[in-house]
Amino acid sequence: MGRFKEADETAWFQLEALRLDAVDYGLDLCDNREHPEGDSQGSYRCPVGRDIYRGLPQPSGALPWLGEIDVDGTTPIDGKDAHWRYYFIEPRIDADTEDDVLLGCSVRSKGIGAEYNSTDQTRHMRDAIEAGKRWCRQNSPTYAWRCPL
Repeated sequence: MGRFKEADETAWFQLEALRLDAVDYGLDLCDNREHPEGDSQGSYRCPVGRDIYRGLPQPSGALPWLGEIDVDGTTPIDGKDAHWRYYFIEPRIDADTEDDVLLGCSVRSKGIGAEYNSTDQTRHMRDAIEAGKRWCRQNSPTYAWRCPL
């Protein structure tokens, strides 16, 4: 988050406000671009990354549900417009309890239009899932995912 703030402070403030709202109030289902009744201009998408392991060896065990909160960049990165994504998962200590943790896995930028590279974004999603799994293994020995991909 620190490097993101240095790269694009205005976008950082926008994303931070969305992240804090998600933690404090939850995510409004109508703001989810993946939901059938969601707003196509909503501020987040989940679940995402359903096919990120296509053609690769499948990891063992269930995969976490991955979401992304996103904002448009306001400062070009390497002279190019950027779109920022905050990837997160929601681990549970007990599969029968409500979600009580929003675990941020990574913040990445992606190009817009001709600068967009789906291979990079797929790698970013896979890295975010693996970072979340790694954190859970190290910090919470018993956990379940909100729902598998």
